[in-house]
Amino acid sequence: MQKPTRPGKLSSWLLFTLTMCLSTLSLAKAEATQPLAPGNYCPGTNIMLIMAEDISTSLTFVMQSRAAQTQGDQAQMLSQLSAAGVVLKQATSRGAGARTALLIDSTILSRVNENNDQLLTWFPLLKSALLTLPPDDQAANAAAEAVGEAEDILQNDERGNALDKLKKASHLLVCDDLNIPLAAAIKERAQLWSRIQQQKPVVTKDYDKLVDSLRTALSYLLNHSQM
Repeated sequence: MQKPTRPGKLSSWLLFTLTMCLSTLSLAKAEATQPLAPGNYCPGTNIMLIMAEDISTSLTFVMQSRAAQTQGDQAQMLSQLSAAGVVLKQATSRGAGARTALLIDSTILSRVNENNDQLLTWFPLLKSALLTLPPDDQAANAAAEAVGEAEDILQNDERGNALDKLKKASHLLVCDDLNIPLAAAIKERAQLWSRIQQQKPVVTKDYDKLVDSLRTALSYLLNHSQM
């Protein structure tokens, strides 16, 4: 026969349960009020694996260009670097967040003068892109809010910097740990291609920074996409 629970023990148990619930609620509230850190919108495993394929292919093109350098084949050096650049650009657009961030960046670049009319024509497309992001995602919602604020500034001549709002939105939708080495690789590839195209002296060592950036990005992808 089961012994009845003593009132003292029951009260202690209820007090313990209530304390744990209050602690959980306090922790959740504290987490909710913490400022959202930009640059942490990283792709899922499936997207990372596809990006790893892109970067592996790009790395192969770069190594073939470097091999052509040892043979003095300038045309092949340029051709392989061009192919590497195409694949690298493709890698940066993988995933809804990165794709939307690139569209925001293109919108910023579309402004060629102080007239806002041309810039405003991009916002319907931006809103459509934002709708492809998860509706319950904090970073996605913050990015959508920043885009909305930018549009209000441009349409209603409100105080504030619309371009800064767009830059904020873009940064909320990228993964810095991946985006930084990728951006470095794209910059190094472009500079190396320009040097070769201008027939400036290029040695094998000049490829090192590009290769290192690609290796850093690939290492991040492989380490964070293990099934």
